[in-house]
Formats: sequence, structure tokens, C-alpha cells
Amino acid sequence: LIGGDLVVSAGAKTLGLTAQGRTGAVVNSHEIVTGDFTRDTEFRIPHKDLQVSLEARLRERLDLFDATDLAKATMGDSIFSNMMVLGGAWQKGLLPLPLAAIRQAIELNGAATEKNLRAFDIGRWAVLFPQDAAALTAPNVVHLPTTLDERIAARVAHLTTYQSAAYAKRFATRVADVADPDLKETVVVNLHKLMAYKDEYEVARLLCTTQDKAREVFDGDFSLTYHLAPPHKSKPGPDGRPAKVEYGAGSVWSFRMLSRLKRLRGTPLDPFGYTAERRMERQLIKDYLQDLKDVQPLITPATRPLVQELLDLPRQIRGFGPVKMANAEKAAARRTALWEQIRAGGEDAKAAAE
Repeated sequence: LIGGDLVVSAGAKTLGLTAQGRTGAVVNSHEIVTGDFTRDTEFRIPHKDLQVSLEARLRERLDLFDATDLAKATMGDSIFSNMMVLGGAWQKGLLPLPLAAIRQAIELNGAATEKNLRAFDIGRWAVLFPQDAAALTAPNVVHLPTTLDERIAARVAHLTTYQSAAYAKRFATRVADVADPDLKETVVVNLHKLMAYKDEYEVARLLCTTQDKAREVFDGDFSLTYHLAPPHKSKPGPDGRPAKVEYGAGSVWSFRMLSRLKRLRGTPLDPFGYTAERRMERQLIKDYLQDLKDVQPLITPATRPLVQELLDLPRQIRGFGPVKMANAEKAAARRTALWEQIRAGGEDAKAAAE
């Protein structure tokens, strides 16, 4: 089994073709993101379970390594991951072909010959020295905020970049009003999420940042294209969702201009602020701040779990466009139910009254 991705390799159809003690496998263990994630924000691929299924079936005849990240780290392009998996399979004796024949086939194919030969050899090395290969793909993690104060400061800095110092101060002031450390942690995450909604100004800013980073990393003449579905001008696609339109490299200049107009966000002069999605996002902030003010006098040992859930509801409002709107409706229904229970004194008090 030469597995280009874990999902297909560990699927029932594939495993049904294998035999314990007879089948050998070299599989790319990279955690992929599928199109289902864009339609269902709760969708998760059970990578660990898939890996366990392969290990249980093939045992010592299984080799797993992240060929995608290894290809990016060593070749600069994940497209060579399949050739690396092929090289690993040959090294493990799973291909009944001499090395010279495989090399000749790659040369006869004529496509990026030297790079494909190198990728093949890197795959051979990866299954012989898996720890060294894993070290190459280990993430170079920057220092992340660890304390609550650091996390607050990081979000204040982000909201300053996102909008302004005054906007960030509004966030910090509301967070400071929460005395309970656990509830404050919840408010920090959720209020920031609501206040930093990704609108046209923010998308433009992020695309410009991406362009600048690409210029720092890559040499030569290159251009980027952008696939976007602006809510004010997108037409429904075959699936009923907004269809994306391709914007050329020259669009980056309009993005830069748009990112500088972020101070119009939420004002009467904001041309994008009148769409249903933007109105909803601003209302979510108002509702959350009102909930935060109204609920604190009602916190008791019985209501505290309900308050925690209420203040954590924005986590469920994920996605963009119709996906976000649908999740917001679900969260609104749950918000109403939680407020009924909180005002009744909590679940225990409500049960006793009944």
C-alpha cells in the first residue's frame, strides 16, 4: 500500500484489500483539510483513529511519515510528497523493481527529473531515519502568550492593528470589569472573536500582509491571484452558496487602499456595513456586552455553569456567509434557553420549582 493520504489509506475499502502479515504500507501521515470543513464548522477528521486502524491492521509492516511537510521543508513544494512515499515504499522492499529501473522511468518521464529523483531518495531516507525526518518537519513555534495578562495584551495589540487603539481599549475595559478569572478567560477569547470579525477591510489587510511576506521569502517575478466571494456582489453558485471570483495580481493595490479605509468600519459611511452579515456581526457584539453586564449580578454556584456557557457561545459562531448566519441562529436559540435557566436560578432551582 502506497498511501498518499491517511484518510483513503485507512478507509474500510482500502483496509479490506490488506492482509495482516502480508501487506506492507508506507503512508503519508499529513493531516489534511477537506472541503467538508468549509461547509461544516464542526467537521473533524479523526486522524489519530485512522492511524490506530492502520497500525492495528498492518503492525510492524507500516511506516508513517509526514511526506507533505517533509516535501515542503526539503523541496519547497508539497507536490513532491507522493514521490517521497514511493521512495519509502521501494526502500522497504514493497516494489519488485530494481532501483535503476525506477530511476530510468523518472528520467524518461522528463518532468522535473532532478527534483523527483531527489524526492525519491529523501523518501528512502525518511523510512530509514524516521526521527531525523520528524525533526525536519517539527514546527518552529514562536513564543505564545501563556498567562492571562499576556493573552489579553496580545488581543489588545491585534485589535489595535485591526481597527484602532480606542477600539482595543474598549475591549480591555470590558475585560477588566470581569473579576472571576475563569469567566474572564472566557470573555477574553469570545469578546475578541466577536470584535475582530473578518470583514472586507480585514480581508484586504490580511491579503496585503500575505503579499508582503511572499515578497520577503521568494525571489524573482511572481504574481498572486485571489479567489473571493464579496457578499455585496457575489452571485449564488450551483450549490446555492456564494460563488468565488478570481481577482488578478493587480487587485493588491485596491486591497491596500481598502485596508486603509478600515476606520469607516461600522460608521454610517461604511459601504459594506449595510449587508445582513455585517449588521448581524455588530449586533452580536452589542448583545454580548449587554449579556456580560446583565448576567454578572445573577452569578451563583447554581447558575455559574450556565453563565460560563452563555459567555462562551460565540465560539460556536464560526464560518462565513451563510455558514456563519446559520451558526448564529443556533447560538441565538441556545442563548434564549440559557437566559431562561439563569433567571430561574439555575437548573437545580428550576427543577425544584417544577
